[in-house]
Amino acid sequence: MKIAVISQRVDEIKDYGEVRDALDEAWQQLFWHMNTALVPMPNAPQVVKEVLERLKPDAIVLSGGNNPVSYGGSAPQRDLTDELLIQYAIDHAVPLLGVCRGMQSVALYFGSTLKKVEGHVAVRHEIEGETVREVNSYHSYAVDVPGEHIKIASRAKDGIIEAIYHETYQIYGIMWHPERVKGFSKDDVNLIKEKLKL
Repeated sequence: MKIAVISQRVDEIKDYGEVRDALDEAWQQLFWHMNTALVPMPNAPQVVKEVLERLKPDAIVLSGGNNPVSYGGSAPQRDLTDELLIQYAIDHAVPLLGVCRGMQSVALYFGSTLKKVEGHVAVRHEIEGETVREVNSYHSYAVDVPGEHIKIASRAKDGIIEAIYHETYQIYGIMWHPERVKGFSKDDVNLIKEKLKL
């Protein structure tokens, strides 16, 4: 069985005075379906570094949730965790998949810019390019200008970028959520297995 690590969103629970790392349980079910153990990473940089060195994961996933701080988000610890995971993927040749906010993190890391978009929250739409099918959509920001070495893999019919990849590293990003599909999509499973080499 392979091991993958995954970043988590940051939720502020005001009623309890707590800041929590959170991850949809569907992620575990999705990766168990692919015979892969998924280990959530805390939004604590010093812990992330130590866990990565000890665990030596086979793959990395950047999950959704929380806008980047530079685009109105309020969780700088999440930004830093994603950056550390991307750098580890580069330094150790570990395949990485960014999902929604995770794709935004990848894009920003390599110098891309984002833009506000309309009509991409809680809808389904067709995409074309490397992936041609209908996907879900829950994002209010999208990649605007791709950074150096970032290539566009798929777009929505309205031109919004829905998937990217790095031309050198094993890094891929998608704006839809495979974990939010009931029963999971075979297309998503196959894509994740291919991009993460599971």
